[in-house]
Parts: sequence; structure tokens; C-alpha cells
Amino acid sequence: MLILNPQHYYLLQQPWWGILIAFYLFLGGLGAMAFCISFYFWRRGGSESLVVSGSILGLIVVFVGTLALVFDLGHPERFYLVLISPKLNPTSWIVMGSMLLSAFMLFTTLFVAPMLRWFRWVPWAKSQTAIRAFGWLAFLSGIGVAAYTGILIGVVFNIPFWNAPALPVIFMISALSTGLASLILLMLVVEKDAEEIHVMAKTDGFVMIFELIVLSIFLLIRSYGPIAAIESVNTILFGWLAPYFVGGVLLMGLAIPIMLIFGYEVRRPGVVTVTAISAIFVLIGGALLRYVVLEAGILQIPCCI
Repeated sequence: MLILNPQHYYLLQQPWWGILIAFYLFLGGLGAMAFCISFYFWRRGGSESLVVSGSILGLIVVFVGTLALVFDLGHPERFYLVLISPKLNPTSWIVMGSMLLSAFMLFTTLFVAPMLRWFRWVPWAKSQTAIRAFGWLAFLSGIGVAAYTGILIGVVFNIPFWNAPALPVIFMISALSTGLASLILLMLVVEKDAEEIHVMAKTDGFVMIFELIVLSIFLLIRSYGPIAAIESVNTILFGWLAPYFVGGVLLMGLAIPIMLIFGYEVRRPGVVTVTAISAIFVLIGGALLRYVVLEAGILQIPCCI
């Protein structure tokens, strides 16, 4: 435990949310945005293989992330009580998050099923109206899932570093960036459509620049915030988390991909190696961002003395 000025407060590093929650926050945002991006391209006339691949990727990744969330519980076999227990508060973010995750997986499955040859027998397979409706419902719930990954920790008021409006925005931007990166890697394997890959890579470059700006503003503001937030900022910039944040998030996850995209990919599109390396670095940086934010969480507890 860290104790500073005990006449007023205690500072305690949060011990509850660890690697499994970081894994969920990363996969939940990535999977939801991978679907949303592929659905956007599909609505704009993109290939059906992109939306099918993106939908399946989103389903698998969000499902795995949800499993990580479930196994982080003290009694994972009781997870279903979140949705059916009459004693739970339906306005709590845990309940709403569970409903968003369930809705996303349900509507994404209903949307993509008619596009798979094994499920073309489903009743709505020949109704474009129904398919589009399921797609929009999956899209909206996917946006909700991606936003929820930041809101989940942003509402923890006694951890000042987390309790800031900018944190859900950062996680949302990062989810968009990692969703693009995952689709780029997927399309490099499934269907090498150079034009779609180039557009996604260039878009990801601009998204990362925006993420870097918002992240810098967030850290600057938190460095003048409550003492616990200041301690968190010092830990990730100069303490034991600095190699993960400065080296992993800022350098590997943002700076190098931005340089590769605008210094090479934009000028010479179609170079698979550069595109793949950039996308892999983005995914590593996105995962480390969640880990660093969780580990940097410090409770500020008023002291009774």
C-alpha cells in the first residue's frame, strides 16, 4: 500500500482487475469494431467476403473476451445470474454491458448466417430487409460494446485516473484502430483486395494520430488532477509501467505504425510486409494500453484521522 499524507487519505493500488479484464477490454472493443467496420464497407458496396470475415472475426473475438470476463468472476458458473436475477439493478453498467454483449452476438449471428452456405435455409435468407435490419442492430450494439469497454472502468469514481470522460473516448478510438488492424491482417489472408486494405491502413493512420493527441491531453489533465491520478501518471511515464507504456503503447503501438503507414504504405501501397507489421504492432499496442491503464489504477481513500 502507498501511504501519502495519512492525515487526509490513503493511496492503494487496485488489486481486483488484472490480466483477464485487460484481455476482455481489448478483445471486446476489437471484435465489436471489426464487425462495425466491415458492415460499413459492406453498406458502401464492399465485398461480401469482407463483411462475412469481419462478422465471424467479431463474433469469435467478442465471445473469447466474454469468456475472459466470466472466468475473472469468483464463481464463473453463476454468470447467468447477471441477466436473470430479479435482485440486480437493471441500470447498472454490469447488467447493461451483459445485455450489449448478448445483443451483439445474437444480431451478428442472425445477420451473417444467410451469407454462409450452411445456413442459407434460414427463413430470412431471401429477405434483404431483414438482413439489413439485423445488420444495423448488430452495428448499434457493437458500438455500444466498444464504448462499454471504456465506460466499465470510467465510472469507478474512487480511482481518479480512470474516472475521467476522456478514458472511454480513448478506448473507443483504440478499439477502432485495433479493429481496422485486425481486418487488415484478415484480408491479407482471406482476400488480398489491395484497394480496401490500403483504405483501411490509411484510415488507421489518421485514427492513431487522433488517439495519440487525445491520450496526450488525457495524461496532461490527469497530471494536474487528484494525487492518486498524479501518482498513476508518474507510474506509467517514469515508474515500473513506463517500459510497457512508453515502449509498448507509444512507440510500438502508435509511433512506428504511423511512420510505416504515412512514410511507406501511403506512398507505395500493396507492400504486404509493411502493412502486416504495422497492423501487428497496433494490436500489441492496443492490448498493452488496457493492461497499463488497469495496472495504473490507484484508489484514493479518505482517512478518518
